[in-house]
Amino acid sequence: MKLKFDNLKDLLIFNIKYYRYVNNYSQEKLAELSKLSPRYITDVERGLHCPTIPKIESIANSLNIEPYKLFVNIDRDINIVNKMKNVRQYNQK
Repeated sequence: MKLKFDNLKDLLIFNIKYYRYVNNYSQEKLAELSKLSPRYITDVERGLHCPTIPKIESIANSLNIEPYKLFVNIDRDINIVNKMKNVRQYNQK
């Protein structure tokens, strides 16, 4: 399943969350692995912060992917996308 994004930032945000779900990581686990705060990860996924290149590299390494994959619109696993949609979200903008 290929999704449409309005801009690169939206693609980056979606991919961080998508690969987090692929790895079955909570935001807290991703924060711990990437040595960032849980609040920062939450704010990135909400679109409130745009990570710098070093932080993108740290997040990607923690997700076991190459950093460029966070900027590529690929076919995605529909089951993971549906899981992302069905999880209760707090603090949405």
